[in-house]
Amino acid sequence: MASGIGILDRVERVLKIFRAAAVVVSAAALFGLVLMITADTFFRYVLLKPFPATVEISQLVEPYVIFLPMAFALASGSHVRVTMFTSRLGPRMGVISDGLAYAIGFAFFVTMTYISWMSFWSSFAINETVLAAIKLYWWSGRFGMPVGMALISIECAYQFVRTLRGANGAARRA
Repeated sequence: MASGIGILDRVERVLKIFRAAAVVVSAAALFGLVLMITADTFFRYVLLKPFPATVEISQLVEPYVIFLPMAFALASGSHVRVTMFTSRLGPRMGVISDGLAYAIGFAFFVTMTYISWMSFWSSFAINETVLAAIKLYWWSGRFGMPVGMALISIECAYQFVRTLRGANGAARRA
């Protein structure tokens, strides 16, 4: 059993690196988006020279802002949870309900990973472009969703295993 905990610790360290990288990329994308929109607004209304394709570029960046940090939010307990009923369950039923939630989440996010990957791949295969003032590729924005969905799928699986092994028990009782 001790070796199992050692494996969980190693997996946790690797996941922390991936979560941190995803959050950094997401934050950088959000910061770039804010700068671009602010500069576009200034140039549009003060200098009467708007940037071309600001709306389209922001649409391509949004999946990175939204989907990449989802695994971090799950790991840190930041996702919204309704615990009106589950908080009243005993410890054993609480573990079962948490495990069930992670299993359902895993199934859902794996499905979303597959669907979004297929969408990305079909866009990439035909080199799909956005109808905009400048040449932009749809696949560049579509790549963010399957990556984010894959990360949260892995996080759900990890949390499921931790729950079954009793490693999430202290957090549940808190």
